[in-house]
Amino acid sequence: LAVDYLHPERPVVSDGFSLARNYFTRPSAPTSEEDEERAQILAEAAALKKLAVDYLHPERPVEVDGFVSARNYFTRPSAPSNEEDEERARILAEALALKKLAIDYLHPERPVESDGFASARNYFTRPSAHTPEEEEERSQVLTEAVALKKLAIDYLYPERPVESDGFASAR
Repeated sequence: LAVDYLHPERPVVSDGFSLARNYFTRPSAPTSEEDEERAQILAEAAALKKLAVDYLHPERPVEVDGFVSARNYFTRPSAPSNEEDEERARILAEALALKKLAIDYLHPERPVESDGFASARNYFTRPSAHTPEEEEERSQVLTEAVALKKLAIDYLYPERPVESDGFASAR
């Protein structure tokens, strides 16, 4: 008996001719509330084990019964309209516009996107356009803008190589 206790991994050896009755599973065994409670506890433990495995292993696929159906409470046609939804949509649209502005600010080298169907007047080629003096000033402003754009790109990307003029000399 002590050896069997110390080594539970050993197989149980029994005599094939010995007979015994199971006291708990015989038909005349008294049923009790403990059996029902035990079954309920085991079912709850199995459900908790499944939840724990699902929590610890989110990469496992979700098992869904194909015959289960449900309704979405929020998108049904009879759902009450909510002013918060309109506000949320407006806030998300503003956030998207701000994101686009931030990207345009941080990357001035990207091309400007415009709608091909947008119509507008050309401010510079209309009959009442600027005079030649203003054209010289305008060309100077555009030249400075190109230089500032190059400076902004050099500032934002310090890892780019420095371009130098071969004819420039310094003492």
